[in-house]
Amino acid sequence: MRLAQRPRNPAPNAGMPVLARGLVAWLLCLFAGLGVTGARAQGTPDTAQALAGPALTAALKQGGFVIYFRHADTGAPVPEPAGFDLARCETQRNLNDDGREQARAIGAQFRRLDIPVGRVLSSEFCRCWQTAELAFGRYQKTSDLSGVPRGPQWDELRAQRSAALRRLLSSPPPPGQNSVLVSHGFNLWDLERFHLGTQGEAAVYRPDGRGAYALVARLLPQDWAELK
Repeated sequence: MRLAQRPRNPAPNAGMPVLARGLVAWLLCLFAGLGVTGARAQGTPDTAQALAGPALTAALKQGGFVIYFRHADTGAPVPEPAGFDLARCETQRNLNDDGREQARAIGAQFRRLDIPVGRVLSSEFCRCWQTAELAFGRYQKTSDLSGVPRGPQWDELRAQRSAALRRLLSSPPPPGQNSVLVSHGFNLWDLERFHLGTQGEAAVYRPDGRGAYALVARLLPQDWAELK
């Protein structure tokens, strides 16, 4: 999405009502926070790196990618209940029936397409490791992928999680394999400044082996079934 060019002379805004000027300022801040630029929105694969359709399938079958999933469907993404316990799923927001079926369907498509999966890492939250288990049959829990509350008192921990996620996205998997990460929407937002708006959505990254990575594709849960 492209923003209209700003006029060189800002004087026309001077006549706006205060409320309208405030709304314009808020929208500009919102676009800046979302990473929207004149070139492309944050979270959109660069045309030089993007993969789709048969080219994406062929590339994934060769391995070498890190696939970041937001956990499957839980219904409305309400805040975590107060006093939740990571060791007790009943105290957390969990997968619903649709989410469990969604995770199974994703795994079935990986098997149909013969996409090789190596390491599967998951947030400690039940909805994440259950997504991994239902889709791929295995997982390893790590706090590096667990969600962090949004209050400013958690800024330092969020920065630590972002640094850990950067390391995971930039780490090439063993030859012929793809790594899978199952986490939350906000973990990717904190690092990449874009949000996987659909539960079960995936972002596919190509690590370059030199500490960097590139976003090459984004897939909704149902998109895997369209790949050939």
